[in-house]
Amino acid sequence: MATLNRPNRLTLNAFSDTNRAGSQYSRFTNTLKNPILGAKGCQLVNADFINSSLQLNDENGQLFFFYYASASQAGIRAQENLRCIRLLPSWYVPYAGFTAFTPNKYFNTGTELVAALNAAATAGGDSGTYNPIWTSGQVTFSFDTTTRRFSIVGNGTTYIAPAAADDPFVLDQLRGTSNSANRIKMNAINSSNTYATATFQPYQENMTMNARLGYSLSFSARGAFWGSTSQQGCATSSGVPSQSSSVAVPADTLPILLGVQNVGVYLSISTGGGMDAFKKNLIASIPIDAAPYAINSYTTNSVEVPSLSTPNEIYDVTVELLDDTGAPYLIPNNMNTQIGLVLYY
Repeated sequence: MATLNRPNRLTLNAFSDTNRAGSQYSRFTNTLKNPILGAKGCQLVNADFINSSLQLNDENGQLFFFYYASASQAGIRAQENLRCIRLLPSWYVPYAGFTAFTPNKYFNTGTELVAALNAAATAGGDSGTYNPIWTSGQVTFSFDTTTRRFSIVGNGTTYIAPAAADDPFVLDQLRGTSNSANRIKMNAINSSNTYATATFQPYQENMTMNARLGYSLSFSARGAFWGSTSQQGCATSSGVPSQSSSVAVPADTLPILLGVQNVGVYLSISTGGGMDAFKKNLIASIPIDAAPYAINSYTTNSVEVPSLSTPNEIYDVTVELLDDTGAPYLIPNNMNTQIGLVLYY
């Protein structure tokens, strides 16, 4: 067999795929000039890509902060008391002249993120038409640079309590089960400027901004300071709604301001390779250890763990990148991705 068709190493890169559509990609295909014949296995040895992830993911609901607000403390957890402060996706293009929104972006510090959230929480920061459960002026966000924690505080007249990502009322709101007219939408460029034709803002169930900011308790959890006035579903360590305008409600844990922790690399030729909770053909899981918009350069260790079932004839290879949640790991088209493989015969 000619060695021309049996290379030991193979390098794939996104720029070699001229058919990438749109402004971002999460997969690309390289067509080989010479097919690879007789390969028995392959292994990823290096990967270089840009850490293009934002701290709050545009696609999976991390732009929604849910909380309850009521004039009375008792019975605060009710569908009609659920409120949402949100950011719009970084790729969002508004309908002509529409300015009532706060966009997602890369935030250098927690203080920058707080400024955006407070803009979204006050007059002009959102639209009550497209976010029907938004009420301006009810909460204010803060970030303590000493403790490195986020907090929220009410306006002094309304009781407030953060809601858990898996709260049944939160899920009901996202699905539109009780009231489809209350679902959160985007007044996008193709919406004809009406709620009926506007598009839903992307979400993934059981994921909200609350957990990213440190309000991480689940609906059924009871915090460390649970007491007689605590209410199930008030997702803080005390479980007690707050009415004070001077005493903030701190997050229970430190925030996660890393957009993605790991990127899964999937190969079309890794037919007998690994798998995870999302799909087969996993060749490697790569940790993100580079600053945003810097090159994340990964090199595998010396342990040989090849994928041992590859096609006998390889004419092209498709690479797909997914994040921790199984969502596409999107990279702007002007940023290259390079994958290095070794082949076994």
